Amino acid sequence: MLLSLPRAHEEVVTSLQFSPYHTSIICSTSGDDTAALWDLRLDQDECCIARLVHHRQPTNHALFLESDGRLLLTASDDRTIACWDMRQLCQPVGEINGFGGGINKMLLAPATVPERNERSQTPLLVSACDDGSVYLHSLNLGAPIAQNGHGAAEIPPLVPAPTASPSVSTPVVGSLVNRFLSSTSTVNDVVLSPNPNHLLTASEDHAVRLWCIFPTAGGLVTSFDEFENPVNHVAVRHHEEGLLPSGVGRTSNCWVYAACSECVFAVDLDPSTGAFGDGARTFTGHRDYVRGLEFIGPDTLLTVSDDSTAIEWSIRTTHVVRQVRLHEGFVMASATSAACDLLVTGTDEGEMRVWRLPFRTETCCDAIVGSK
Repeated sequence: MLLSLPRAHEEVVTSLQFSPYHTSIICSTSGDDTAALWDLRLDQDECCIARLVHHRQPTNHALFLESDGRLLLTASDDRTIACWDMRQLCQPVGEINGFGGGINKMLLAPATVPERNERSQTPLLVSACDDGSVYLHSLNLGAPIAQNGHGAAEIPPLVPAPTASPSVSTPVVGSLVNRFLSSTSTVNDVVLSPNPNHLLTASEDHAVRLWCIFPTAGGLVTSFDEFENPVNHVAVRHHEEGLLPSGVGRTSNCWVYAACSECVFAVDLDPSTGAFGDGARTFTGHRDYVRGLEFIGPDTLLTVSDDSTAIEWSIRTTHVVRQVRLHEGFVMASATSAACDLLVTGTDEGEMRVWRLPFRTETCCDAIVGSK
């Protein structure tokens, strides 16, 4: 273990993200209504470099804008998304509102203008919400940055947040361009399909669905609703030719991975048509809800769970390679660095830990590994 932060947050850690620009920087969000920025180069007592206090309900997700190293978005159960300038973190420089429920997940999608079939210069912000809807906003970030007194400079150094000043009117930085009802219940996760015009959603009504971002006649492309319980997370992976054994019934090398209860299910997806194929695989080994899916190598899937452990799986065989105990409490969130050499985890009690990958001295659960 590289770092332990027993009191990183006062409540559950809801999400974790590595900065795409600063490899040592992590952003965490929490049920204590805040987000925080951490610098792994600093000692344990000094590594919290900013605490972002703004939202009035649990903060569920954070998104670094890869197109602009200055900006960070945070999404909350208070039905708003806040936009932060990393050089002046005392209060948000912009906000997006008008959601019908709390926001659980955000991503940036490359936008195609339907009328001209041309790619837009500005990506769309996609948000998955508790009201069962997916919202798509066009971002207008120039105005708040200009008002904040900064130009389009190089990636800035991070500055710790000072004590918040009195609140002022916050500019709106997103225009709603589309909204569609994805579920009869909460949308837990949303990811991009290999087709940039398609999105995959995972929801509480036991389904993974594929959607067209700008539909001409109905947004739903296809649905996989054979799950017995809510789907918490979804991920897409294109495997190298020959990685998977013959005879699994696949029609492509593109697979959708879905975390449902204590299992992970995988089904193949045709990237061109958006149709699910006949290939199906199951990863079984956790004893409680799976909360994170990470690919840390061509043949390695890593999952974290409420059972306090992480499991490394062989994608080729679906067998457990190693199971490692990470915490005493539920592991609720995880993230891996771009180089796949670090794993950060967060618990239901607000604890965070940072681990080196591959695991070295952590406790292995031999009974489960030996059963495979």
